Amino acid sequence: MSTAVPLPGQTTLRMQRQHLPMLLTVAWKNVRLRYKSSLFGFLWTLFNPLLFLLIFLFIFSRAFAQVENYPVFALTGLIFWSFFATTSAHILSSVVDNAHVLRSLAVPAQVFPLAQLMAGLFNLLVSFIPFAFILAWFGWRPVPATLLVIPVVALFASFLFGLSLALCALNVYFRDIGILWSALLPALFYLTPVAYPPDLVPADLQWVASLNPLYHFIGLVRVVLYDGQVPGPELWVPAIGLALIALLAGLSVFNLLRRGFIANY
Repeated sequence: MSTAVPLPGQTTLRMQRQHLPMLLTVAWKNVRLRYKSSLFGFLWTLFNPLLFLLIFLFIFSRAFAQVENYPVFALTGLIFWSFFATTSAHILSSVVDNAHVLRSLAVPAQVFPLAQLMAGLFNLLVSFIPFAFILAWFGWRPVPATLLVIPVVALFASFLFGLSLALCALNVYFRDIGILWSALLPALFYLTPVAYPPDLVPADLQWVASLNPLYHFIGLVRVVLYDGQVPGPELWVPAIGLALIALLAGLSVFNLLRRGFIANY
């Protein structure tokens, strides 16, 4: 009789069902800790993209005069870039930061990266409310296609989680991973069309830009929120493929390396 080997995703889903109360508790704790003893609390979530928006308006608004309603164009990219950068950094360090808990309690290591993802999604969801008012101030109006932001966020979060989960596992063994990721994020920001339109990239270098996964996700976000249109298959297919590949790869790497976590905390 053969025994079926569970897929990485099946293991994580089973863990989520069994430890859902703990997962929700840790996620809410992460949300509260981010703003503990902070005078402005959640407003700091808004401060970073708004600061960048002011810089972009001062420097780039005239340089990219071909972009209609540049503030909306820039802010729609900044909201999701901020979610990516902040949440990936928190997931990456989540296992190492909770090593003392994992040593003393029988807690699945996946709880902490998942909790950080949930905390990041909560912050993103809540930030949509004030950002919607800011976007409306600049003339943006929701349309039926705006609802497609829900599956876009789901795909983006899946890609983010898969990538960050692999980095999180590697960071347990090699702490340089966290330092390297912090150094790569600014470079990745400028390689992603957040502040500038994608057509600014020369035609012969478009294939290089397309190697950046965030190029596809930010493009998908822009079509939904900025253009107010339903994305075509040429945008959905790469995003779905990248999300699935990253998620499966991240779960596989994490499950492969987690047996040695305790020896390397």
